[in-house]
Amino acid sequence: MSTDKDTIKSYDNYAEEWAKRMRSGENIAHEYLEKPAMYLKLPDLKGKKVLALGCGTGEECNYLKSLGAEEVVGIDISEGLVKYAQDSYHNMEFRVMDMEKLNFSDNTFDFVYSSLVMHYVSSWSKTLNEVNRVLKSEGTFLFSTHHPTTWGAERTRKDNSRRSSLLGYIKHKDKGTAEVVGDYLNTRKIDDVWFNDFKVSYYHRPLGDIMRDIIQAGFDILDFIEPKATEAVKEKDSMFWEIHEKIPLFMIFELQKKSN
Repeated sequence: MSTDKDTIKSYDNYAEEWAKRMRSGENIAHEYLEKPAMYLKLPDLKGKKVLALGCGTGEECNYLKSLGAEEVVGIDISEGLVKYAQDSYHNMEFRVMDMEKLNFSDNTFDFVYSSLVMHYVSSWSKTLNEVNRVLKSEGTFLFSTHHPTTWGAERTRKDNSRRSSLLGYIKHKDKGTAEVVGDYLNTRKIDDVWFNDFKVSYYHRPLGDIMRDIIQAGFDILDFIEPKATEAVKEKDSMFWEIHEKIPLFMIFELQKKSN
């Protein structure tokens, strides 16, 4: 299933606020966990043609361009996000496009990059096949997404002072029943609210299904990373560091298209 239509509308309407959050340096999960790990895995981009899936308001495209890429093309399914990116960065191309239907010729890009986007579709097959098609032989695809261990858990926010994320069960042998908390093994849509007012839907998928899609799309797995929070976050948010020094929040795949 493609990206939820209501989620696309949310991003359309939230574009300016999204850009402010991404550019503020105050997004803890991005700045102190996901981005450091992703940037450590970037290849030499000098003279390369790069595609960014789910480019948002363009900040990471600008970073990839600064590393010497010859060409950076950013795509996103949200018109609002793409317009904001176009207005902000004039030395790159941004297009409104569905990552499941890439409007590019075969063997176009040396490198494809995607930050926290894959979980917006319930099946990865179309996207992975399209990425494989537009990549040159032995080109690489680096992407981050939700870690199913955490996002398969039951996550609750009772108020601003208390949150929980639980995955497990309690057996009542005397009653012959079990209380199961969370659901890891089944693909399911999760409706959520971020930043108090930003409604968004995404999909949880078990790792086995994800791995199967990757293999069937014809990729080799070069690396798989479960990044920890960096030490630098201790002063900003000690609780975030305590949790995500031990429990994963995101995961990162580095894939390579097989040689022709």
